[in-house]
Amino acid sequence: MFEKEKCDLCGECLEKCLNQSLSLEQAQAEFKKLFSGEYSPVLEKCVTCFACEENCPTGAHPFELILEQMGKWGKKPSSEQAIVQAEARYVSDQEYLPPALSGTVISGCVFPKTHPHLFSGPLFENATILKGRMVFCYVLFLHMGDARVIARRAPQMIANLAKTGAEEIVFFHDDCYALVHDLAPRMGIKVPFQAKHIIEHARDWLQANRQRIKPLGIGIAYQRPCASRYSPGKERVVDEIFDLIGVERVERQYDRKRSLCCGGAYLASGKSAGSLQEKNLRDARESGASELVCLCPICVDMLRPQADQLGIKLTHILELVHHALA
Repeated sequence: MFEKEKCDLCGECLEKCLNQSLSLEQAQAEFKKLFSGEYSPVLEKCVTCFACEENCPTGAHPFELILEQMGKWGKKPSSEQAIVQAEARYVSDQEYLPPALSGTVISGCVFPKTHPHLFSGPLFENATILKGRMVFCYVLFLHMGDARVIARRAPQMIANLAKTGAEEIVFFHDDCYALVHDLAPRMGIKVPFQAKHIIEHARDWLQANRQRIKPLGIGIAYQRPCASRYSPGKERVVDEIFDLIGVERVERQYDRKRSLCCGGAYLASGKSAGSLQEKNLRDARESGASELVCLCPICVDMLRPQADQLGIKLTHILELVHHALA
């Protein structure tokens, strides 16, 4: 899916990578190697955070070339055995039997089971929650260095969702939204319903229920998930939510395009994320924020141990919204 004809070999994708220290000249040289099918040490240093996707000025999808070359040179972050085992954990051969629909249809992936507290409150009243392995998106496997699993499994996941007959489906997890919004259409997989992100749903609900909001009046730092690189336009919606609930998104070094991975991608790649997480969390604390707000529940889980040690409060964005409605 790397669009070679769009690439002008500018090197910006690697030069702006926060996980590698390359000058523009070095970045150009290393990307030319990848472009030509040659080995580059970039492959071993990549932590699969997707940042190069957003940093590419021509939309050539350089991360997908990196994945391709990882496979060619045997430099995938995860072993083939680990990939096979992980795929088996999420695959289900059962026929998907969708529930009867009522209200907003929300695809929760596996999180209604692992993080049930995030699926309560007024945003979910009268909603139909789709959940379980049959609606799992498999974007996890990009962090493991293997796009083939998505190619095999995504068509069935989307077909299962389509069985509901819903014209619009709200996606709770950023990975799932990235799949249906960006990856699947580019893979030639038809998505026969409108995809909406949970924060778009939250923004629209808040706008329709302004009288129920009690502004929080706090400053927060924001932790942007890796998958948001595939839909950076959502950043505006995040800011709209913060404005609606009376929250200031403080400026800090590692935010927006310069966001750091929470460490989840490092875990999938077998690398230690300790120093990265500490750098990220200290930056959030030094910004003067009262808490660090995450869009992805995995970011909360990954950062929690170090955040507790550093005395930093972690909050999921939906929890923050519910606090403003208390």
